[in-house]
Amino acid sequence: MSPAPFAPRYWPVHLLALAAVVATVLLGRWQYDVWHDHRVADATSVTRQDAVPLDDVLGPDAPYPASALARPVVVTGRWDPAGTVYVSHHRQAGRAGVWVVTPVVTASGSEIPVVRGWVSGPKPAPPAPRGRAALVGLLQPPESSGVTDTDPTDDVLPDLSVTDLLQRTRRDLYGGFVVATERPLPQGGAASTGMAGLAPASAESLPGADSATALRNILYAFQWWVFGAFAVFMWWRWLQEDVLGRPRRRPAPGAG
Repeated sequence: MSPAPFAPRYWPVHLLALAAVVATVLLGRWQYDVWHDHRVADATSVTRQDAVPLDDVLGPDAPYPASALARPVVVTGRWDPAGTVYVSHHRQAGRAGVWVVTPVVTASGSEIPVVRGWVSGPKPAPPAPRGRAALVGLLQPPESSGVTDTDPTDDVLPDLSVTDLLQRTRRDLYGGFVVATERPLPQGGAASTGMAGLAPASAESLPGADSATALRNILYAFQWWVFGAFAVFMWWRWLQEDVLGRPRRRPAPGAG
C-alpha cells in the first residue's frame, strides 16, 4: 500500500515545489508589470514634449494629422463662454461625469474646443471664463462613438465631435480639440486655462507604444511562468511515480 502523499516526511518536497511555483509566478508578474510600465511610459512620452503653437501642428480647416496625437500645443486667443458645452460619458476615478468644454477663438478667427476639466455634472460646473485665453493643452482628434444626441437643444453632447459643434457656431472649427493642462506657458507670462473649480481631464487618445518596447521583459515573464509550470509537472510526476508507486505509461508493443 502506498504511503499517504502528504505524510510529514514528504512535506519538504511539497513546500519546495510550492515555493518554486510562488517564486516563478511572482517573478513573472514583476516582469509583466515592468513591461506594462515601459509601454505606458512610451505611449505618454509625446505628452512630455515641448509645447509648440497650435497652428504649427494643426491649422484651421486642416485634417487632423496622425503625428498630432496628444502633442502639447500652446493655445492663445479669447474665450467664447456662450459656446460652452458638456460632454457626457466620461468617467474619472470610477465616477460618472462630464467634460466641460469652452471654445477659444484664435487669431485666425477659428474656434478650437478646449476641455477645461471634469466635473460630476453640468450644474456644479463653475462659470465659463471670459476674456483672454492662454494655455498649454494636449491635442486630440474628434470623438466619434456613433452615439446620437437625443436632445440637440441642450448643452450636453454625447461626443466631442466636429459635426455636433458645427451646428452651434458660425465660425470655422479646428479639426480636433485640446485638453487643458496646468503646464506653464513656454514663453512665460500668466496662463488662463479656465480650469479653476474643475478636476483636470485626461487625454484619452495616445499614440500606441512601439511593438518592440520592453519586449525582453514580456519574454522573461513568460519564461518564468514556463519554469513554474515545469516545477508543477516535476512535482506531479514525483508524486505519481515515487510516492504513489504508479508506473509511467508505456506505448503498447507495435505502436507507432
